[in-house]
Amino acid sequence: MKKRGRPAKYIGVAKEIRTLYNSKKGLKQIDFDNFKNWYESQNGCCSYCGLTSADSAKLFHKYPDTTRGGRRGKRLELDRKNPSITNYGEDINNLALACYWCNNAKTNYFSYEEFKQIGESIGKLQKVRLL
Repeated sequence: MKKRGRPAKYIGVAKEIRTLYNSKKGLKQIDFDNFKNWYESQNGCCSYCGLTSADSAKLFHKYPDTTRGGRRGKRLELDRKNPSITNYGEDINNLALACYWCNNAKTNYFSYEEFKQIGESIGKLQKVRLL
């Protein structure tokens, strides 16, 4: 008997969205459905370098020593475009999806626009590392 509901490939995405949503306390100010719609509008890619969650997971397994002892890098993370806004949930337009490597390199020093240029270079290098 076939189960009803979403196909298996969508269950993983839904779980990833829920995990990301639950990762930041301040996000609770944003309705989950709004967050889910925002996430889906990001095409599942790092806003800076273009890596997908699947790419990030591959890099995590290929280079585990580069991910803070294997604690980060398995999936995309949330970044604040404007780091001076400390609460993730104040403005959904201040959110950006970021791979671990871009999020870690951007820190709070660069603006979103400034880091886009750096992220493109990181993406080129990471694509080579994925081969």
